[in-house]
Amino acid sequence: MKRIALTLLFLMPFSAHAQTCPPSTGVDVSVFEDAKTAFFRTDYRAFANLVGDYIPDMDARFEALFGPLDMFEPRGYESCQTILQRRENPSFYQEVILFFPRGVDGPIALHLVGAEIGGTVRVLEFTYNSSVGAVLEGLR
Repeated sequence: MKRIALTLLFLMPFSAHAQTCPPSTGVDVSVFEDAKTAFFRTDYRAFANLVGDYIPDMDARFEALFGPLDMFEPRGYESCQTILQRRENPSFYQEVILFFPRGVDGPIALHLVGAEIGGTVRVLEFTYNSSVGAVLEGLR
């Protein structure tokens, strides 16, 4: 019985990971998947920790960056869907994800931009907006 429980414990993060914001592809970027999971759970502090390496003054700007999203807590998001995954050689990555808040019309669009630096993919910047068009204009 312990073995089954332990096996389930190890599998849980991976199965939840893959199901957060489908569709998933064979080239999922781990830091993007972790960031999408944190955003979906309205854990913006965890999201900031994952994406903050190259965001100047993330801690000092946390409230300004994430304060507008507080209106979705504790309702959270009902679902999310990845609508774009762009991979460009040698190591540039972009994703646009729609998050559907409970009790609110229209999604929040999140744009993640990353690159492989020193063998690890890092988030270089992110943008979110209730206007999907505004986020799509930021595609590179």
